[in-house]
Amino acid sequence: MKKPKTGDLKHDVTETRRIRSAMLKPQNVKIVINIESETLVQLRELAAQSGIPYQSILNRFVKTGLVKSNSTESRLEKLEKELDRLKKKLVA
Repeated sequence: MKKPKTGDLKHDVTETRRIRSAMLKPQNVKIVINIESETLVQLRELAAQSGIPYQSILNRFVKTGLVKSNSTESRLEKLEKELDRLKKKLVA
């Protein structure tokens, strides 16, 4: 079998765009969670006011909480390292 020449190959622009856009979209996973009914009511009220689906709002809250948690942990780690450094300095 002959190897095709580069000049003979056709570029499908539409398909390339479709593939690239599919790769950029975040992959969602469906899960089941237990949530307090009062919390769900509040989420749905917020969704009605904003026009954003409540599941999207819930996802944003989870992301925000994770970012805050990570930044708090890293800040705490920095403080602990600084405290250890100061303890070593005082002992020496």
